[in-house]
Amino acid sequence: MKSALGMLIVLTWSCLGATAQTRTLRPDDLFQLQRLGAVTWSPDGQYAAIEFSKPSRWLDSVPANDISLLDVKSRSLRPLSQRSNAYVGYFNAVWSPDSRRVAFLSVDRNAIVRAWVWTVGTATASLVPNVEPRIGLGDPPMAWIDGDRLAVMSWEPEAKRSGPLYVQILRGRNVANKWKEAFEGKVASVSVLESGGTVSEPNSPGVELVTVDLRSGLRKRLARGRIHSLSVERDGCCISFRQNPGHPVASYFETVNRAGDVEAGYTAVNWGTERQVIDAQSGQKIAKTAVERAPEPRPRPNLPPPPQPEARVLSIAPAGDAVLHIVNGPNGSHLWLSGGAGRPLTSSLKIWQANEWIQKIKLGRAESLSYKATDGTALTAWLLLPPDHVRGTRVPVVTIVYPGSVYRATEPTAFSPFRVNFEHPQLFAAMGYAVLLPSMPEPKNPADSHALGLLPNGVIPAIDAAVVNGVADPERVAVLGQSDGGFAVLGLITQTNRFRSAIASAGFSNFTSLYGTLYGQYRHGDLGRPEAAPVLRMLQLEKGAMGLGGPPWKEPDRYRENSAIHRAHKVETPLLLIHGELDFVPIQQAEEFFTALFRQDKRVRLLRYAGEGHTISDRANVLDLWQRMEKWLAETMPR
Repeated sequence: MKSALGMLIVLTWSCLGATAQTRTLRPDDLFQLQRLGAVTWSPDGQYAAIEFSKPSRWLDSVPANDISLLDVKSRSLRPLSQRSNAYVGYFNAVWSPDSRRVAFLSVDRNAIVRAWVWTVGTATASLVPNVEPRIGLGDPPMAWIDGDRLAVMSWEPEAKRSGPLYVQILRGRNVANKWKEAFEGKVASVSVLESGGTVSEPNSPGVELVTVDLRSGLRKRLARGRIHSLSVERDGCCISFRQNPGHPVASYFETVNRAGDVEAGYTAVNWGTERQVIDAQSGQKIAKTAVERAPEPRPRPNLPPPPQPEARVLSIAPAGDAVLHIVNGPNGSHLWLSGGAGRPLTSSLKIWQANEWIQKIKLGRAESLSYKATDGTALTAWLLLPPDHVRGTRVPVVTIVYPGSVYRATEPTAFSPFRVNFEHPQLFAAMGYAVLLPSMPEPKNPADSHALGLLPNGVIPAIDAAVVNGVADPERVAVLGQSDGGFAVLGLITQTNRFRSAIASAGFSNFTSLYGTLYGQYRHGDLGRPEAAPVLRMLQLEKGAMGLGGPPWKEPDRYRENSAIHRAHKVETPLLLIHGELDFVPIQQAEEFFTALFRQDKRVRLLRYAGEGHTISDRANVLDLWQRMEKWLAETMPR
């Protein structure tokens, strides 16, 4: 799927030109932002299919978009997708090689995906019958063979659906169904995972590769199985794809060792390593070697000055004769088309605008802060001050941490009001807190990437600098982190009592139990085969970013030393834990740390959100979370 699940151009916010500011940012505003998603140009550059977000109940996890067609010649936008409440949104536009047709996908509230095709000269797009494209992670399901034929990876009629949209829209349907079976007691509610021995490849319905001839309407199945990474050769002669029959676990580690890249292991688990090549007409296997093609790099043309000084390039037409610029600023969002259809690139027209309501919002003011880490390294942190902050007045501070973050002279995009973040810094500023983003450089030794002892190096000196700067109230400093940042929060509060309050979301506390726990979305097959989860986790800890170098039975000391759970007796800071039940970082990680503090009668609160993944996304849950975070900070950092 293209980056319809969250592509957003974010620009540095400028306070110039803001007028009639009457209120601060509210959590519900995150759901009102209109954003641009993927832009897909026709090969001849005469058209572009552009995704525009529409209001929905989710934050950036579901493609809640409409697709509009930009006619470069007339410089006009028109709807390409149907304006219907039956569909959550549209995404994944793909142009035919002759620029006459564009195919795109829709998803409805039952997570059923459909394919549509619009033909130049027609009024509306038409539904492609008898196909239900299977959506995978980074795995587009459609490719054009020629101007009339489309290849689609489609679910077979009786197949058990899964995938990212199945998780995000249905919020863990499989576990709900399994509990229903258990409650009714009519059929066994068992699920089976197996290792060792001979496991035969099931012949149950799954994915089929079909071709659809849009002229004749004929549909033909060419292959079936665990098919991924669809590609069509440029001459349209043949179709290639990866097929994943399943392999011994050791083979995935061998793949990583050969490639020298853990991403190769992740790809092998999700897609397999065997690439098949078949004839596009008959489906017969052929010996022609297929090469996985990356998009051909296009030289960037020498562009004239943008239509506005703060404009950024969003997308460039294939021939470089047309450019889309985006402006996100004090007056809202503006989309400009420059050039195209024989016009010079200096000829620009604004073709879309939205988010004018942002003019009424009083935002926090950002300023940089130079300081030195504990080891003497010169670093930069950024402060976001409350909207009505009076210089020289000390305020409580929320310190947002994420290992590996290094800030420089440019204001962080995290402060942009056009950025969708369920823990947005501007919302803390609106509550009267300054927000501190300290730099946390990666350790020089990759094996120390998650060493607890190195976490304070860039953080504590940044707080000291904010105190010296006259902004931070030294007695009212909180720390917050998400994902790796949640890990950092737990690690920090086991080493220092500097923080009055702590908030950790989607963090991990025990590498040993993390190694042996399934991804939340895979546990019941919502995202895919549950067997994939332990392999992905092993690769992540042994070969990936965690840098632990082996399984826990071979590296027990490193697993223990880097796990905050083993230092829980040192925690004195009140802690709020936030976790989604379907997170790929298992919720048991939060439950373990909660239990450790609960056993010691220490102040801790655990928020568990059913149906949520790695970030809190559903509108009701996001609004609930902000009420709870505001109350938590007021309770734990009173004046």
